[in-house]
Amino acid sequence: MIVSLRGRLAEITESTVVLDVQGIGYEVIVTGSVLKKLPAVGQELHIHTHLQVRDDAFVLYGFSSVEERDLFHKIIGVAGIGPKLGIGILSNISPGEFVHAVQGQHLATLTSLPGIGKKTGQRLLLELKDAFKNTAWEQSGGDDDLPIVSGSVFEDAVEALQALGYGGSEAERMVNLAKPHLKENYNLQELLKVALAQNSQQRGERTWRRNG
Repeated sequence: MIVSLRGRLAEITESTVVLDVQGIGYEVIVTGSVLKKLPAVGQELHIHTHLQVRDDAFVLYGFSSVEERDLFHKIIGVAGIGPKLGIGILSNISPGEFVHAVQGQHLATLTSLPGIGKKTGQRLLLELKDAFKNTAWEQSGGDDDLPIVSGSVFEDAVEALQALGYGGSEAERMVNLAKPHLKENYNLQELLKVALAQNSQQRGERTWRRNG
């Protein structure tokens, strides 16, 4: 089993990297967090990997940390979730937010991800509900680093908030702040209402701390 690779970064595409390890090029399908932190081509890169052995090919998947890879293993252990979908999930949500969604049984967060419908989201929540009972996963990048899925109601909400005068990063932060507080079957109007309310509440708490 190939669990990690260290070599010279030789090539980058939208979803893969090629690592030159002692003259052998390894193509690795990687998560968004890996792509986000890549060094320049020609520089050394170390990634944690999972090897999928298929009848027609050996496929390598790459992760930015052991924790991200371990989470990937839990996700693909759910019935109907293969490595390709598992990588897609982790490329569109941070490990911390995924764990938080499962702990809080937030179906809306999972169904906002590409390839995750209601039944698949419910299966993830059901089969992983006991996996993170005692997990306190800190998000390394903070709320500003959480991805907004393209073409989703979250992206529509960001655009609506920008139209109200909020900056792009501020609008994304507000939407991400609202996600854990959304009720089932929410729409854009409800999302905006919660985002504005949570932002107002957070600003009030910051003011209270400063004055206190």
